[in-house]
Amino acid sequence: MTIRKGTEMQIEGDQLPAASLEAKLKSALDEGTKHLRAKNLTDLRKCIEQARKIAPDDGRVLHLAGLYEVERRNTVQAEQLVRAALSKRPEDAYIMHNLATVLISQGKFEEATELLRKAVSAKPTYAEAYHTLAKIMKFEPGDPLIEQMETGIQSPGLSKVDVSFYGFALAKALDDIGDPARAWMALEKGNAAMAGSTTVEDDRQGVDRVKKTVTRSRLEEGAQSGYPTRAPIFIVGMPRSGTTLLESVIADHPHVFGAGEVTAVRPLARKMAKNLEIEGDLRGHARLIEAATPTIIHAGGQGYLDFVRKKATGWFDYFVDKLPDNSFNLGLISMMLPESQVVHIMRHPLDIMLSIYFQRFISLSYPFRPKDIVAHYLNYRDIMNTWREILPLPLLELRYENLVQDREFAQTLLWEKLGLSLQVAHIPRASGNFQHQHTASSWQVRQPVYQSSREKFRKYEKEMSAFIEAMGGMQAIEAEVAEQERRCALRAAAAA
Repeated sequence: MTIRKGTEMQIEGDQLPAASLEAKLKSALDEGTKHLRAKNLTDLRKCIEQARKIAPDDGRVLHLAGLYEVERRNTVQAEQLVRAALSKRPEDAYIMHNLATVLISQGKFEEATELLRKAVSAKPTYAEAYHTLAKIMKFEPGDPLIEQMETGIQSPGLSKVDVSFYGFALAKALDDIGDPARAWMALEKGNAAMAGSTTVEDDRQGVDRVKKTVTRSRLEEGAQSGYPTRAPIFIVGMPRSGTTLLESVIADHPHVFGAGEVTAVRPLARKMAKNLEIEGDLRGHARLIEAATPTIIHAGGQGYLDFVRKKATGWFDYFVDKLPDNSFNLGLISMMLPESQVVHIMRHPLDIMLSIYFQRFISLSYPFRPKDIVAHYLNYRDIMNTWREILPLPLLELRYENLVQDREFAQTLLWEKLGLSLQVAHIPRASGNFQHQHTASSWQVRQPVYQSSREKFRKYEKEMSAFIEAMGGMQAIEAEVAEQERRCALRAAAAA
């Protein structure tokens, strides 16, 4: 296809007015964007192919093709395509932003920061770009971006989405410069714009059903039919408890693939329940645990491994699944994958809750109101207490605070406990190992490990009164922290 100057274009031998082809191109791009938002990648690819027939070198087409590769986690190809798009449309703030997000996933923070500053300079009202930028930089007093965000969040007619972007970005900036009171006000605005219905009551029912009906003997019986493999290492805990850092510590071993957050167990549970013609549970899967047949259990374990194999980019002996939500799935996991290993990371409850409240989560329903965050934490704490009593899998527990205190010691202990060789100098690294992060911790995990994140809640103790009260007061919280410390394998090893 060639594009000619003037009023006509030629495509596949037919001459059509430029305006007509532009309309066809715009229609394909608009339809492709809808499929991108809905994650319908097959239909998105068809729209891109259609657009390429009309204008293969158009920056908008290259941009959409790059975003398609982002969804497929082909970050190198995505970067090439979005860079090419930006070369065609060098003033397009949206393309700058999306190229920056690709670079962030690869750890290229310096260039991403430069691009994002250009994006908000080109489009000062681009709330999402401020939010992305705030996650990868530390603000200094007097940064003009802070004033721009304060002006932006007060703009009349602002959508809830943009209020949330501004609110979370501004809160991060004000926290960086040591202004917790103003940071909290921005945070409340951002969270209020996100708040909606939650599943905490359904979660509570699921946890209660596990406590009432699931027994160790049933889990052990089901495990006899599970898929036999020692490859999975599950990291569980709360979001913002340190799961990403812990994955990086374990997956630094050349035999371990860092698979990130593997979202396979819950959809597998739904499919297994459907095949058994029973009602499933949002949390705990008690009904499925009770009804699962040997064939279903084995197939579930195999299906989980097939999911990970498709995600991996090379060979591995072990892999880490660091999905925090698997805290609620451990009973089913112990049946499907009876030789897997579990590492539970704990952290001061108020630091967890503060960190959650600072994040603009789009995949979770509870992080935007103090009472909902506390309710989820209590559900998590309850289910973990239950698993400690009945789970047939070994449970290795440690605290985030101890992990950051001596990362090298923690790594040696973890590798030893997980049965990984400590003689690694001669071992070739498994391709596809821990590389790209796609969670809220993508920037933090690559920073030097400082102690400043420990007891950060102290700066916000006044503002967090609703959290503290819902947890039963500081005395109850400190008692829980002491219990965490007692269980921490790192503390016990250091004392030995």
